[in-house]
Amino acid sequence: MTNRLALHAFLILLGVFCCSRIKAQTADTIRLTLPDAEKMLLQKNIPLLAQRYNIDSAKAGIITARLYDNPQVTFENVLYNHTTKKWFDFSYDGENTLQVQQLFKLAGKRNKAVKLAQSGVKMSEYQFYDLLRTLRFSLCDNFYDLYYKQKSLATYGSQISFLQQVVKVFEAQKAMGNIAPKEIIRLKSLLYDLQHDELQLRQDVQQTQSDLALLIRIPATAVIVPELPTMDHLPAASSYSYGALLDTAVHNRYDLKIAQENVNYNNLNLRLQKSMAVPDLQVGFSYDKQGNFERNYNGLNVSMPLPFFNRNQGNIKSAKAVLESSKLQLEGQQDGLEHEVMNSMKEALATEKLLNEFDPGFENDYTAMMSEIEKNYKLHNIGLLEFIDLYDAYRNNVLKMNELKYDRLSALEKLNFTTGSLIFHP
Repeated sequence: MTNRLALHAFLILLGVFCCSRIKAQTADTIRLTLPDAEKMLLQKNIPLLAQRYNIDSAKAGIITARLYDNPQVTFENVLYNHTTKKWFDFSYDGENTLQVQQLFKLAGKRNKAVKLAQSGVKMSEYQFYDLLRTLRFSLCDNFYDLYYKQKSLATYGSQISFLQQVVKVFEAQKAMGNIAPKEIIRLKSLLYDLQHDELQLRQDVQQTQSDLALLIRIPATAVIVPELPTMDHLPAASSYSYGALLDTAVHNRYDLKIAQENVNYNNLNLRLQKSMAVPDLQVGFSYDKQGNFERNYNGLNVSMPLPFFNRNQGNIKSAKAVLESSKLQLEGQQDGLEHEVMNSMKEALATEKLLNEFDPGFENDYTAMMSEIEKNYKLHNIGLLEFIDLYDAYRNNVLKMNELKYDRLSALEKLNFTTGSLIFHP
C-alpha cells in the first residue's frame, strides 16, 4: 500500500513538473505586435525612464531659483567680564550684541535665474522626446528587420529539409547503382551551402532579436515572433512633397527645438550675467547692549560692494561667445535637417518605385512553380543543373523580396524619424 501511494505521488509530481516545463517553453516564445512593443518601450526602457528623472531634476532647479536668500543672524556675548568676574555674563552689566542681515538681489537677478531654469526644463523635456524619437526608430527598424529575416529563415528551413530528404533517397538509390555519385556530391554541396548561409542568417536574427529585446526589456531567453499586419493601407511616399515634409520636420523635430531653446537659454544666461554686474544690497539690524555710545543701541545698516574692479566682465564675455556659438549650431541643425528630409524622401520613393514594379502575384506563382519543380526533380523529369539553377533563383528571389519589403518599411520609418511625426504607421 505504501509503495502504491509513493508511486501515485511520484506520478503527480512528474505531471506537475512536465506541465511547468511546457508552460515555461510556451512563455519563452513571445508573439509581439508593433503597438504592444511601443507600449513596452514607454513603460520599460531604461534610458527613457532615466531621462524622466532628469526632467524632475531640472524642475527642481526652478524651485531653487525662486528661493530667497536666508537671513543671517549673528549674536555675540562677552566671554569673561573682568568687572563682574563672571563667565558668559548675561546680567545687567554684561555685554552682548545682535545682528540680523538680509541680502536683496537687484537688477532682477532672481527672475532672470527663474527664467533660465525654466528654459533648462524645456530642454530636458525636448531631450526626452528626441530620445523617444530615436528609440522608437530603432524599435521599428529592428521589428521589421526581425520579421523579414525570420521569413527568410523559414525559406532556408524548408529548402534544407527538402534537400535532406532528396539526399537520403538518392543515397539509397546510389547504393543500388541507380544514381551517379557526382549528382549526390553536387546536391550535398548545395545542401552545405544552404546550411552555412542559414547559420549566418540565424546569427543575424539572434543579434536583431537581442537588440529588440534590450529596447523593451524582454528576457534574453525569450524568442520574439513579430506579428505584422498587411501594409496595403500605408499612404504612398510619392503623395507627399518635399516642402510639406520639411515643414512637418521643422515643427516636430525635437532636436531642432533643443537647438532653438539652447539659443534662448544662452540669451537668458547673458542677461543674467549682465545683471550680475550690478551689486546686491544687504540690509541689516544691529543691537548693542552697552558697547556703543548709548545703552541698548539699535541701528540700521546697509551695505553694498562698489563695482570698481569686478563687474563680471569675464562671465559676460563668455556668455556672449556661447550665445554666438549656439546660433551657429542652430543654423547647422537647420541645414542638416533639410538634407536628412531630402535623403529619406528619395530613399522612400526609390524603394516604393521598385516594389511597385513587381507583379503582386509573382511570389505565389514562383512558389507554386517551385513545388512542381521539386516534384519533377524527384521523378527525374528535369536535370540536376537545371534544378540547382532554379532552386538558387527561387531562394535569391525570396530573400531579395523580403529584403526589399524591409527596405521599404525602413525607408518609411526614416521619413517618420526625419520629420519627427508618425506619417507612416502600420
